[in-house]
Amino acid sequence: MTPREVDFLRRLVAGRFAERRGEGVAARMAEQQGLGVVRGAKVLYTDADFTHARNILRNRGFELTAPSAPFTRSEAPEGGSEKTGALPVMQGQVAVVAVGMSPALVTPENRFLAMHWRDALALPYEVLLVCENLEPLLRLHEYRWLADFYQGRPTLALFRGAPGLFGTDAAAKLIAADDRPTLAFFDFDPKGVSMAASLPRREALCLPPWPALEAATRRAQRQTLFTQSAPSSRVHLDRVQDGDIALAWQRLRRLTLGLNQEGFPR
Repeated sequence: MTPREVDFLRRLVAGRFAERRGEGVAARMAEQQGLGVVRGAKVLYTDADFTHARNILRNRGFELTAPSAPFTRSEAPEGGSEKTGALPVMQGQVAVVAVGMSPALVTPENRFLAMHWRDALALPYEVLLVCENLEPLLRLHEYRWLADFYQGRPTLALFRGAPGLFGTDAAAKLIAADDRPTLAFFDFDPKGVSMAASLPRREALCLPPWPALEAATRRAQRQTLFTQSAPSSRVHLDRVQDGDIALAWQRLRRLTLGLNQEGFPR
């Protein structure tokens, strides 16, 4: 999601507005996420919509409220602790892995590079791969089938972030400020596919070849990965027309199982 969409959802959750003008983010959320009901020039909301908005934020890994404006330790108020309310060390930073770039940017296996999102944006990549979880990012070299999606292009793999660990806001800012195509590398479950569907400029949904993925999913029997996120993702996924997303959603509904990235065939 874009920073504007995250901000809209946070405001809706906090303010519990009965209606908003039916334009911009409000109209887009109503159409794509089933959030609210369009009535003429307005979008109307009920308690169920406020819960839905809260679930969207949580499922995407965003805090329900925006972080308060912090300060660096050197800017601590006089007489106060430099730790209380201070800017986290990782504020604004993202975790990335450089694939197929110059030797100076080579990322060793099982490692990542940490830098400010603006510095990451300036790197010479041609495609941005957004990775849902940190461990698969560290072990990216093991997923050899991903080479079919890289297509020989310099690729920057970006951890989408999680609360308390390379926050999602910094990754979202990088994605929004970029204009290069994206690759969606997420869990094979309703939540993951829904997040992939929302990724701007998405070129492909990165999943292993279906025979191997289906066999691995059946072996793992992770039914809760389906049941826990299907209710909050169903409205969005039912409305998506993209072929890759629709096919993945169809297969998930048939299996009523999911598979986390760590369980993907190598």
